[in-house]
Amino acid sequence: MNKDKTGVQLNQGHTSTDDYITRKYVLPLLKDEKTRNRLIEEHRACPVGKAPALHKGQPGIEHSKELRTVLDKLRRQPMAGKYITICKKDFKDYRIGICSGVRGQPIKILEESFSSEEACEHAIFLKRVVELLEKYAEWLILLKDLYVKNYWL
Repeated sequence: MNKDKTGVQLNQGHTSTDDYITRKYVLPLLKDEKTRNRLIEEHRACPVGKAPALHKGQPGIEHSKELRTVLDKLRRQPMAGKYITICKKDFKDYRIGICSGVRGQPIKILEESFSSEEACEHAIFLKRVVELLEKYAEWLILLKDLYVKNYWL
């Protein structure tokens, strides 16, 4: 009997699709410095976002399409290593937690403290953006190295 895992078991279909979406739609938004800074500022102003419907006569704040595209990508990460907001003391102390990805395992709580849930959410957003850019930068460096060494020929 063949003990190797199949592509379905390895989730290769989803991984390939997610990688394509990241390269085609997300990375261009984050690699352009002007767009990246605009998205970061938009997120800082309203990290959680609100429904666009009217509330007590006031329009809600909805994230732009570009920011929603980036947030959708960041939220599709697997649970292992995913950042979450931990409330240590209501309305006073919020921390960033890192999930183990294993049910029942404790969450690692980072030391940095935030005075609001919004500030903590924005810090998580910045960490995720940096990690995403670093992940794909490594791939680009490898690709350039292979190209320089003429592995493409």
